[in-house]
Formats: sequence, structure tokens, C-alpha cells
Amino acid sequence: MESKVKKLILLVFLTFGCIASDDMQFHSSTLDETKLIFWLDHKTKSAVLYGRWENFHKLKDLVSTTILTANANIQTSENFCSYDKLVFVDSNKDIISIFPIKNNSIIYNNHDFIVPEKQLSHFFNLNQKRIDRGDGLHSKAVKLNINNYSVKCL
Repeated sequence: MESKVKKLILLVFLTFGCIASDDMQFHSSTLDETKLIFWLDHKTKSAVLYGRWENFHKLKDLVSTTILTANANIQTSENFCSYDKLVFVDSNKDIISIFPIKNNSIIYNNHDFIVPEKQLSHFFNLNQKRIDRGDGLHSKAVKLNINNYSVKCL
């Protein structure tokens, strides 16, 4: 009888563990329907658009690979409003996923994933150059291109 109780308790803990870790699940197919990526710059309140060119694929792959392979640290008290954000959008202009980013980290489900070898710095520099050239989209234009987008912190 005692053995059955121990097995039941073990089963409950294992089930709870699976449920808890399922919240963290990210599958490689999550971003498959992405047609556009908006890099929202929190300082300038503008966005850089990535769509179907080489950097679009590099950025999409970088996010997927980082989340699938990096060890996650839990974010507890961060204010994501002060972070840049990557907004992945499908062909219907619906949001697939939003990833806050800062320095060399991508945040997914309140977990911080460190991007190896500072690979995000290339995109931070590219975005800044594009914004300086006037290529950044104003928040009103972003709102027209993303359903349910609001200027408030995402």
C-alpha cells in the first residue's frame, strides 16, 4: 500500500512538472507562418521592417535557434517596456509572437535567453543605421500593418 502511495505522489509531481514546463515550450514551427518581422525600437518609437530578404531569415533563425538551444534564466522584475521588441506577423497581419530583446538577450515567456557571441549586436547596429537614414516606420504606420497593435507597451 505504501508503495502505491509513493508511486501516486511521484506521478502527481511528474505530471505537474510536465504541465509547468509546457508553458515554456517553443517549437521550431512556431514562426513558420511569419511574413514580416518588426523590430520596434523603444527609444525612437519607430520600427524597422524585415520581410523576405536575407536579414529576415537570419533574424528569424537566430530567434528560433537561441530559444531552442540556449539555457534560460528566469526574468522576474524586468520592465519589458524599456526593451526593443521583435514582433512576428503572419500574412493576415496577426501577431504570431512578440520577443522583447535587450543587449544580447531574447525574452520568451518571461525567460531570458542569452544569444551566443553577441550576434544581436549586428542587428542593433543595422537598425540604428536604417533609423538614422529615415527607414524606420512611425508607430502609426506600424499600427496599420499589425492587427491589434497599440502604441502602449507590448
